[in-house]
Amino acid sequence: MSSGQMRCSVKAVGAWGQNYTSWVELTELLSKGSTAENTSTSPKPEIIPANERRRAPLPVKLAVESSWQATQTAGIDPKELACVFVSGLGDTQLTDYMCKTLASENMQLSPTKFHNSVHNAAAGYWTISTGCMKAANSVAGFNESVSLALFEAFCQCIEENAPVLIAFYDSPVSEILKPLLKNDQSFSAAIIIEPSTSDDDNNILEMSVTSVSSDWPKLQLEANLHESYEKNPSARILSVLKLLADNSKDSISLPLSAETSIQLTLNNANF
Repeated sequence: MSSGQMRCSVKAVGAWGQNYTSWVELTELLSKGSTAENTSTSPKPEIIPANERRRAPLPVKLAVESSWQATQTAGIDPKELACVFVSGLGDTQLTDYMCKTLASENMQLSPTKFHNSVHNAAAGYWTISTGCMKAANSVAGFNESVSLALFEAFCQCIEENAPVLIAFYDSPVSEILKPLLKNDQSFSAAIIIEPSTSDDDNNILEMSVTSVSSDWPKLQLEANLHESYEKNPSARILSVLKLLADNSKDSISLPLSAETSIQLTLNNANF
């Protein structure tokens, strides 16, 4: 059984991660399996003022960098974009730090680290740096984070009849949480979607929710990307990005919960 179909078109993509620093480089990696190696451990998003950027944690930099790329490619003023930011577990390094500090004798937290520990830190840095006053949501859903964020953003895009930025980001997990999630790689991607009003629109993503469980699609990926896809919750968006990179008309199903999934089909691909 499935619910009504929702349609949005993909306007632009931004990306930063292991072995790539842009959507162009990630496309090469997805389609050809090779690209110039990215040796940097952190992006430097120019939209964040230098003083603030030095204090910003890695997950924030990842999210803001890919989001800024997407808005620049789309030629859209970030002030005009509602946004959905999603991370599987948030900043686990800061979570680990806070738990250890609060369990110690002095219990004195760094004000800056406490400020950055909230789950909507990335959305906060983004909206403050860009002057955006539109709605900004922050989502976490562990291994189903990508599906939940896509569903949230599609609903908002269609209901409000306005474009939406979706930022997916996760950084390496702290050692104490490795038994729960073994991710060792940084990943970020951002997608801008807008309402699709015509069958002639490019890059139309059609979504429906089904009451059928599913697993994440099996993808043929370069080794580093494959590791990210398997272990980094936000990197599961690679299943959608590969459709775009390949201009594929295939349909894919992504798990939304234990008993539901979303089905996505790409039409009129022109990336």
